[in-house]
Amino acid sequence: MGQNASRYNQEELAEFQDLTYFTKREVLHVHKRFCALSPDKARKERNPVLTKQEILSLPELAANPFNERILDVFSQTGDGRMNFEEFLDMMSQFSSKAPLNTKIDIAFRIYDFNDDGEICEKDLEKVVLFLIQPSVTGGNLNTEDRQKVVNNVIKEMDMDDDGTISYLDFKHGMSKLNGFEESFKITL
Repeated sequence: MGQNASRYNQEELAEFQDLTYFTKREVLHVHKRFCALSPDKARKERNPVLTKQEILSLPELAANPFNERILDVFSQTGDGRMNFEEFLDMMSQFSSKAPLNTKIDIAFRIYDFNDDGEICEKDLEKVVLFLIQPSVTGGNLNTEDRQKVVNNVIKEMDMDDDGTISYLDFKHGMSKLNGFEESFKITL
């Protein structure tokens, strides 16, 4: 850690610890991984902003089919660029220590592609396409089968029958889903 460990004083590390699900030691580990994504920027700047492509080079994130959407959600600019604080927040919320409600919040924000506060049919179509990724998985669903999946998800989760999945609908559905919490994590 050497040079990077001294970048933040004990007060700043304590603040990061208070604002995340990480210990000071874990914050320093996350910082080390962040700096390794762009060593030149990390050497030259105290709080560099990394590009989406630099962050996507993190192997633990690269494997996630929603990786670009995740970065867009956690980036204050909405374009995937992040400074360390944003990166730390993202990694904290995806940590194994984050509670189920936090993970549900993240998933809802990620799946709500049009950012309108509900998951509509078009959002679900994108979720299905991201999950099957024919170019990656070799799997494919024709339009009719994708629509059946979308309709079934809405039917199962839409408690008020308005044709969309509200945050409360989503929270209710996800809290009953076995393994959701474990599958929604990134371990550095």
